[in-house]
Amino acid sequence: MRWLRFIIGLVIALTLHSLLDSFFPNALAFFNPYVILVIYYSMGGNLLGAIVAGVVAGLVQDSFSGAMFGLHAFSLTFCAYVVAYVNARLALRGPAAFGACLLGAVVVNELLIYVLVNILVKQRIEMFEQGMIVKTIFTCIFGMLVYLMLSLFLREEPIEATKRPAY
Repeated sequence: MRWLRFIIGLVIALTLHSLLDSFFPNALAFFNPYVILVIYYSMGGNLLGAIVAGVVAGLVQDSFSGAMFGLHAFSLTFCAYVVAYVNARLALRGPAAFGACLLGAVVVNELLIYVLVNILVKQRIEMFEQGMIVKTIFTCIFGMLVYLMLSLFLREEPIEATKRPAY
């Protein structure tokens, strides 16, 4: 069931990506729907599933954005792993925990991309600080709206915790 939600979310993120790109070129510099999807999936605490979700969403984003192939896949996978690891240990639930994880993931994702572009391509990203602030604000607002809509629609906690074996 979670994979079906992920695939539907990936199709919605790709559709949103395509629509934003066609109507407002370079709008994805200020909003990233793939981070929302990956963090939402990673909040369940499943490490392997989070890694696969980060790789798949990142490769889809790289394929359709024209960026260096594998750049977003690496950064989204790293963020997904960290969020899933923290949630496997602490079992964070609720909108505040989701918002905090999303906020941290957007910032870490952008910093990783900035560092990788500087190291690999030796190219400086113009107006990085301002773009990161705007992207963090828009992505977090939209992500929280999606989370709250899902909680109203499902009438339960949208993020299901994975069962950890008892030791």
